[in-house]
Amino acid sequence: MDTICAFSSDSRELYKADIYRVLALPKNHIVHFRYKKIYVDDYLLQNPKKLKKQSVAIFFTHGNNLGTDENTFQHFSVRWATITTTEFSLETDVFHIYMKLGDFCNVRVDSGNSDEKIPPTKFLSKLNCTEVGEGNNWQSRILAIKNYFPKITFIHLKEIRNGWRGKWIHYQNSKKSCYYNLTHGNRYILKLAVSNPDASNTKIEISDSSEEITINCINPLESSIQFDDHDISISVKTLQVFKQASLLEFKPSKKESDADEYKVLGEYSTNIELNLKLSLKRPLIFGLFSTMAFWSVLLARPMSSSVNWPSESVLVISTLLFYLSSSSLFFWFNKK
Repeated sequence: MDTICAFSSDSRELYKADIYRVLALPKNHIVHFRYKKIYVDDYLLQNPKKLKKQSVAIFFTHGNNLGTDENTFQHFSVRWATITTTEFSLETDVFHIYMKLGDFCNVRVDSGNSDEKIPPTKFLSKLNCTEVGEGNNWQSRILAIKNYFPKITFIHLKEIRNGWRGKWIHYQNSKKSCYYNLTHGNRYILKLAVSNPDASNTKIEISDSSEEITINCINPLESSIQFDDHDISISVKTLQVFKQASLLEFKPSKKESDADEYKVLGEYSTNIELNLKLSLKRPLIFGLFSTMAFWSVLLARPMSSSVNWPSESVLVISTLLFYLSSSSLFFWFNKK
């Protein structure tokens, strides 16, 4: 089958970190790859706009060591993705590709492809590939590439749940980025898959940049077995503003051989963008019950038979104004 293939190699640590994040991020999350124009297949550059919504197989390439003339290249598929948008920058001569992550995959690059279309000549190209029927889950992809990465704890955020349902990912900036909406006072569950394939002294520190999220777990998180699942409870504190941006950060760390301290592997830090906001449901409910109380008092008080009620339109307008004012006051004082 003809497949667009996006390769990230081990020539630099940051490129390996891109693959680590592809493994870590949840389904439907946006990832951003950058390629110099010379490394992109000419066929794909002819009409980049037509690439939108096309399927991509993301690969990790081992053996692309800089400064070495004779390298043996190995390509390991990681995950399917769908192109959301592309851009070419004339100023930097860089081709930007944004992809929405899908399922994990086990895809083999066929041997009949031209050497001019595969690494180290091209890193983004359309190739003949064969999909293997097994080994297409997160665990198998970790086992396939773990020996070419630092001894590190791998994670996969499967989803963020709010009660019985998962939170939707929202998109912005022409689907170049994405975020989750979380509401203050609510409790959520991070459903994580965690892997420590080499049983090494590594941990995952979970934090948020705004310090408005309470993370209820032993932090940093560590696992003594190869593969495990964790449900981590988080909650949003009462905000002082209507809306606030935050980054949920997963930072792997590794114990130094000659010290008791752990060193954070900053290149491999993975972020999830959050949009924290005040709840509108509470002030609306408060306004409803306040209006009900107002009408209960009004109807229960003794009234003279000569008293005339206002017209229906006036009563409706006054009721709506009372409802809106009581809701707004509740919202305003809680915001303060």
